[in-house]
Amino acid sequence: MKSLAVVFPLVVIACSFLLTGATIGVFAQESTSFSDEFSADSGAWQYLGSAYRDQVNQQLVLTTSSNDQTGIALFKAPVQGSFTANFSYRGTGDGFLLFFYKQAYPSTIDWEESYGDNGVAGGRLGFNTQSIIPGYGIEFDGWPNIAYEFADIVGGKPNPTADPSDNHIALIKDFTGNHLTYVNDQRIYDNLWHQVSVEVQGSSVTVYFDEELALQWSGELDRTYGGFGFSGSNGQVEASWHVIDNFSITARDLKKSLLSLSCESSTSLSSFSAEIRGKLTFDETAISNAPILISYSVTAGKSWQDLTLVYTDLGGSYSATWLPSVTGSYLVRATYEGDADILGASSEIVSFAVTRFSEKAVLFSVSSNSTVTSLAFNTTTSELSFTVSGPPETRGYVEAAIAKTLVPNPENIKVQLDGKQLNYSVAEAADSWLITFTYSHSTHEIIMHLEAAMKSNSSFSVDFKVLSGVGAALAIAIAIIIMAVGRMKKNSLSNHR
Repeated sequence: MKSLAVVFPLVVIACSFLLTGATIGVFAQESTSFSDEFSADSGAWQYLGSAYRDQVNQQLVLTTSSNDQTGIALFKAPVQGSFTANFSYRGTGDGFLLFFYKQAYPSTIDWEESYGDNGVAGGRLGFNTQSIIPGYGIEFDGWPNIAYEFADIVGGKPNPTADPSDNHIALIKDFTGNHLTYVNDQRIYDNLWHQVSVEVQGSSVTVYFDEELALQWSGELDRTYGGFGFSGSNGQVEASWHVIDNFSITARDLKKSLLSLSCESSTSLSSFSAEIRGKLTFDETAISNAPILISYSVTAGKSWQDLTLVYTDLGGSYSATWLPSVTGSYLVRATYEGDADILGASSEIVSFAVTRFSEKAVLFSVSSNSTVTSLAFNTTTSELSFTVSGPPETRGYVEAAIAKTLVPNPENIKVQLDGKQLNYSVAEAADSWLITFTYSHSTHEIIMHLEAAMKSNSSFSVDFKVLSGVGAALAIAIAIIIMAVGRMKKNSLSNHR
């Protein structure tokens, strides 16, 4: 079978969907979950002031180590029902908060500057200006603001007359001087990562800090507004980083769009391309004429380059043709920014790897909702092997495209998972066979045995050679007969002379 490496040199391509997400609070069936690890732009946030998504460290940054900064990350979908929110954070100073049921921020605010002579940015944590912006917040405050810093807020009356301490967790309402309840905790700004969970039900608010109950309050909640997000600030004295990561929320009536993505490559090197396709829906209804940004990364997600911007059709579908270099490893994603009422969406990240074995090649492609690694083809044994992995208690699938020029009979292919035979289905594409199978997620070794299928191609070549040999022999025999007849005629003419 080594001769096949010359007749059929190979390029191996892998497409896999990297799964992200987290298991969070359990609600009624009408609840929806969303998670964001900030490894990609999910399109779920509007950034104001100093806030931004750190692409290198894959985190949400509210403020950096500069004075008089205010950063706000506003969740694009309104949240007015009960919810559970989880996140991790790290900080060393002034303060930040998770706000909810909050009125929209005025668009004219310059968040980069402090708010007048009597109230700096640090004392307001991006939660209010010199006027009240109604809403609630879970406050992590590391600086003891005094009463006069709250006194000039229009419509506000400090309660208590100043911040209760220099390190406290509090439930506040409408502005940072109005503490409904609080607890002192020296851990909140030790510059270590901490886990927070906030549960808001019909008439209660509960906060867990590093998995321990930290704060609990019961009372009537004003759900007039649906603003939700994070805000933080630095004052004139203290400047520090406020960083958020591993965010997730489960909420009732959370308006969330769904964006799918798939990639499929050709199996011919001469016409090599990758088709990127997907669909955008909301509540199972297509969203048309929506901008979809397709991006790729060659740095394992540390940085991204824009590939193209396409728009969905009437059925919510989009597509793009990509001509990447034949060799290399890529990640591909699609992003929809959303609008004021519908949460943006980011597709699964697709891993797309290409390896060339020679200048002329037949292509394999493998797409999966698992992480695909160690993809290789053994020309001696005619085996395509790779490893798939994914979160437990979920299902994985693989769709492998095998070139028809290489495998004329796909029914002779054998697929093994961890050494055990797997059943598969076969579908026909333009220039390939699509071999599909499923499995329970864990880490598995997949081996696709192609030898028997490729032998049928070899048999065809041998038969063709035999036929060619027969044809050549027949041609020689005919030539001999013609020559003999010619000689007979020549002799006959000589005799007549």
